[in-house]
Order: sequence, then C-alpha cells, then structure tokens
Amino acid sequence: MSSVRKIQWLIYHEPIGLFLRTANAFCEEIKQLTNGRIEIEVHTLSDYAKKYNIGPEINPGALLKTGEVQMGQVYTGQFGSSAPDFYALAMPFLFRDHDHAAKVLEGEIGQNLLNKTLPEKTSLRGLAFTYSGGYCVMASNKKIKSAEDFKGLTIGINANPVFADMAKAFGSNFELLADIDHWKNINSFNKKTDVVQTTLARYGVEADSNVHKHIVNTEHSLYLTTIVINEAFWNSLTIEDQMIMRQAALNSARKERTWSIEDNQNIANDKNEHAKLGITSYNDFPEEESDKLRESLGQLYKKYTKFFSTGLIDSIQNS
Repeated sequence: MSSVRKIQWLIYHEPIGLFLRTANAFCEEIKQLTNGRIEIEVHTLSDYAKKYNIGPEINPGALLKTGEVQMGQVYTGQFGSSAPDFYALAMPFLFRDHDHAAKVLEGEIGQNLLNKTLPEKTSLRGLAFTYSGGYCVMASNKKIKSAEDFKGLTIGINANPVFADMAKAFGSNFELLADIDHWKNINSFNKKTDVVQTTLARYGVEADSNVHKHIVNTEHSLYLTTIVINEAFWNSLTIEDQMIMRQAALNSARKERTWSIEDNQNIANDKNEHAKLGITSYNDFPEEESDKLRESLGQLYKKYTKFFSTGLIDSIQNS
C-alpha cells in the first residue's frame, strides 16, 4: 500500500472565505482523483503560526519559495516584479468577457505563463488562474457617471505600473499601496484616496465604507489570482501526480471563477447587501463612457505592447 503524500496550502490573503473555498474545492478534487493518496492540509496564517509555534510575523512568500509550504493562491499581479508579462493580464479593457478570459487563461497563452514564464523567473509554478473577485469596480467618495468624472481624482492602486499609467490616462492621480504589510496599511491608505479598485465580493476588506460609499461597475480589469506550487516540490512528483494536480487545479479554478461571478451578481442585485456593506449607490457605467475610457488608453497600449514579450498583447486580444 502506497504512503499518503501530504501537501500544505497556506492562505494569507483577505477575505479568507474567498480563498478558503478554492482551497477546499482543490482538496475535494484531489481526494476524488487520488482516492486519498494525496492529502492537502489547508492553513490560515494564524493556524500555521499556532501549529508550528512561531510568531505572527510570517513571510508567506518566503515559505512558498523555500518549499516549507508547498502550495497557495497568490494575486497574479504580484508576479509582475519578477515576471513582467504577468502585468499584461491587468491591462484595462483587455478581456472582452468571461468566455474570452477563459480562452486566454486556459489556452496556450495562459499555460505558457504558468508553466514556463513563472518557473523560469521564480521558484514557483502556476497550476491555474482563478478570480477571487472577477471584474473590478470603482468604489469612490462621489458618484462617477462619466469618464470626465475621473479627472483629478486620486485612485488607489497596488504596485503595478499598468494601473499607474491607467490612472494617468484617465486624468487621475494615484496613491500606491505597498505590498509590504498590505493589510496593516490599508485603512490609512484608503483615507488618502478618492477611488479604489476592488470587486463587489472584496469591497468589505479593500474599500473604506466611510469614504468609498459609491460604486460604479466599470468592469475595466479582471482581478486575477493564481494557484501555485513550489517548483522543487513539483519536480519531486511523478508524472501521474503532476497530471492529477493540474486537473484538480483546473476543475477547482473553474468552480471558483463561477462562484466569483455569482458573488458579484448577487451583491449587485441585493440592496440589503448594499446597506450591510455601507454602499450608498451602485450603478453600471454607461457603455458610451466606457468607450471614452478605452479611447484614452491608446498611448498606454502603445507603450506596453513594446514592454511585454513580443506579440503577447495582440495574441490575447485576438484570441
């Protein structure tokens, strides 16, 4: 009888519930595909610290890189500093719809990023793209009804040059949220901003309901995450187990993307949920105003078409 292989999955992003359900879905897929031969132990940061009797100052990224923790789910944009092509997936108005995104993420482009670009630039391998949020909205301190309304506002962004240039193209300023101690700094960061990019499912942890009471559904970018595994650990697996891991990741990622779409739709249509979250107004952005924002991005696309690998942006748009 073969021994059970255990894998540790660390959850260290907020909101915990979004990431926990993905990890649990993966656990269930692995259990079914291996008849229990591979087990996934899912930990939050507090769980992990308690189990191994270590302090609260844990560096999750380092644990993944060294292989002390084998798996996790990471914001896709975080890979951009080491593998700049991952920034391409955040380009505004890049994906036409969810079907287009799935074709790119599950097709040759996405698989090259996960299985070639990422391992070459980091100590991690990507198994599948997830949403943990889906399409972005803009949460603001005033109603935004037109492209003109963005001018002069300060947009809060993560450390991603695409978002900085997007803000400039919209006629906005930007405030940068450093990745270090992200959640410790987010409250003071939000008070400096007029607008934050988030998703409806993530509004409660990424926006300040005392400031960003108004939401406009711009659907300007996809909030993507990635299921990752330590590369050295991956190479220790048999070919059979690697195939199983890929299939389990794909199955759970598809479930998670569906859940994220449903989350956003449910919140968008529920005024009671708006009141609970502290959202004063919610509106879809008019298509003609979205077109104006797209038109403002000409120089941005010209710049980044040269910045990323040759043909990457065109390949995504033409998929």
